[in-house]
Amino acid sequence: MLKVTEIDARVIPIKTRIPFRYGIATMVKAPHVVLKLTLKDDVGAEAHGFASEHLPPKWFTKDPATTFTDEISAMVRVIEQARHFALGLEGESAFAIWQKVDKLQHDWAKREDLPGLLVSLGVALVERTLLDANCRLLDSDFATALSEGLLGFSPADIHPELANSSWNESLHKPADHIAVRHTVGLSDPLRSSEVRDTPEDNLPVDLYSILQFYGVRALKIKTAGDVANDLQRLAQIKSLVDELEITPILTIDANESFTSDSEFVHWVRTVLDDGVVGNWVANNLEAFEQPFHRSVALGRQAARALAEIGQHPAVVIDESDDDVSTVRAAMDMGYAGGTYKGCKGVFRGLANAALIHKRGQDKGAVTVLTAEDLSTVPPLTVPQDLVVAAVMGLRHIERNGHHYFGRIAPLDPDIAEKLLTAHPDLYERQKDDEVRLRIVDGKLALGTILKAPFGLTPELDISGLTPLSISAALAGTVE
Repeated sequence: MLKVTEIDARVIPIKTRIPFRYGIATMVKAPHVVLKLTLKDDVGAEAHGFASEHLPPKWFTKDPATTFTDEISAMVRVIEQARHFALGLEGESAFAIWQKVDKLQHDWAKREDLPGLLVSLGVALVERTLLDANCRLLDSDFATALSEGLLGFSPADIHPELANSSWNESLHKPADHIAVRHTVGLSDPLRSSEVRDTPEDNLPVDLYSILQFYGVRALKIKTAGDVANDLQRLAQIKSLVDELEITPILTIDANESFTSDSEFVHWVRTVLDDGVVGNWVANNLEAFEQPFHRSVALGRQAARALAEIGQHPAVVIDESDDDVSTVRAAMDMGYAGGTYKGCKGVFRGLANAALIHKRGQDKGAVTVLTAEDLSTVPPLTVPQDLVVAAVMGLRHIERNGHHYFGRIAPLDPDIAEKLLTAHPDLYERQKDDEVRLRIVDGKLALGTILKAPFGLTPELDISGLTPLSISAALAGTVE
């Protein structure tokens, strides 16, 4: 029997090195929240687990009417509520405790009329601390603990159709490396001539320089739903990629641009029929991510559009994924799959991976699971994401925190040295003396983090950070 005996929550402000425009928001700073959970077993042994997350404006709700203060307050509220529900809980496994927290949180959210995607943030943070603590208590790495059933994972409890299948078949022996899929934001400069403000960190800003500096070959391209403008930008990106003789892996993120089936079908057909970019997109695009606004994404208009365009391009949901059953419902209506994001939850993501794998095998349909970013940064969120994606067998993962933030979250006074000592394959000290992710030929090395309990070997000292509260989260992030 396991018991959650303590959860400490802290916050620190963190600024971007360059602005990140996504959807209706542009992020230049955000609170960074870190949790430390204490887990005891029935013989009195205890271990600590850690997890962290940015609180990004306008992603969880995409409501243009709310203020930054409203958004931060809501995110802190759901984290504190999940923390309240988890404290003192007991269960036979980490999965059992997670199930209890998830149900309590979502039942509360329905009473409070809060969106599921937002409330999942709180559950996911608690869940990741729980997984880290459980792996430390077991003295096991995450992949081993998961595959040997030590975490209690039962995907059939989430997707009943998995009851008679071996979910372990959907998991993979993690590879040694994973490719970085670089985000091309809506206002990101493509060439050096477009750069207006250059940070003093010697890191690249424009896409051309990024492709040369990091060696990345996979791109996530943001579009806005205006087919003329989007075609122009796609053509510019294609020209740049062709110039560098790169055959890219592509995903397109429409950031919920479309509200009708006709708009989306017109966009897809216009792009694929275009003489400049049509074949390039068709041949290299793995998935079209969340084209429809979440208010219509699971309705009749989206279903009609998916039926009309068929399986090419494959379309997946992201922001619409607001509870444990949503990806299943989306696939039932014609979507190819969904996305994994740490802010939605690990067990939920693993269950979706098993479902997508099974349906792809059983039905022969095009099924897709991608792994996405939320501008995450080390030392916690990035390696935890990487470990989960590796277990899922994914070949690439969107990473953009190293680009837009370009720094480690200073959660521990000795964090840089701790990372270099424990994980020298994933981190390096760069020319400006900052320790950052080590990206070689567009890939991140996973060797040492796969041997860690859950992405990070050393424990952190977060005692010097400010205790989490709404006012603390707002301090330094709202002017």
